[in-house]
Amino acid sequence: MDMTTIMALLEAGKTQKEVAEQLGIPIGKLRYQVTNFRKTRNAAPIQSAMEVDDYTLLDEQYGLDRLVVMPRDAESLYVYWELTTDLIKMVEAHFGCGWNVLPKKLRVYDVSFIHFKGDNFNRYWDFDVNQETSNWFVKGVAAGCSYVIDYGTTALDGRFITLLRSGAVQTPPLDEHAEGESRWVRMEVTKATEEAGPNWQPYFTGYSLSTQLDIET
Repeated sequence: MDMTTIMALLEAGKTQKEVAEQLGIPIGKLRYQVTNFRKTRNAAPIQSAMEVDDYTLLDEQYGLDRLVVMPRDAESLYVYWELTTDLIKMVEAHFGCGWNVLPKKLRVYDVSFIHFKGDNFNRYWDFDVNQETSNWFVKGVAAGCSYVIDYGTTALDGRFITLLRSGAVQTPPLDEHAEGESRWVRMEVTKATEEAGPNWQPYFTGYSLSTQLDIET
């Protein structure tokens, strides 16, 4: 089994199921090999806010709505997320359509030297992600900077709706020999706008759908 090919396909955004089908490998065997490969490659703990390593984080705990971000290296982040059935049903009821119809996006906020409150940031970028995937690699971030990532969808008017939000993480600094290299190489900057929201916007927090009665009381 060529792990280089498998990891390249996963980093490109394919799900493990899609990779298994493409390469003609049983899904159980592929999952086992990928887990062992990542465990070996990440033998040294990757520091995060919870001080756990990649192998531990990939041991999924179901029943939680969560999005976790880890620095993969100085210029890339690894993101994975989980949504409960309750949250998915709530979103479907709110938008009046099936979950798979809604576009899925990651929004990456640069919050370096900022106490992030949700609407204050240096800049942000949006990425479309596959419907079935639950993890992604974000490349081209800057070394020594802080980031928060949202997972969400968009309304008919194009407004981004946050469903999950990560904690802030900081990328490690570059080695001395790498200083002076271009910091922003792959990301496309999306300018934030101050548009009036649709009528339902005040009642949809991104994390729960509130009724007007709830807000007024």
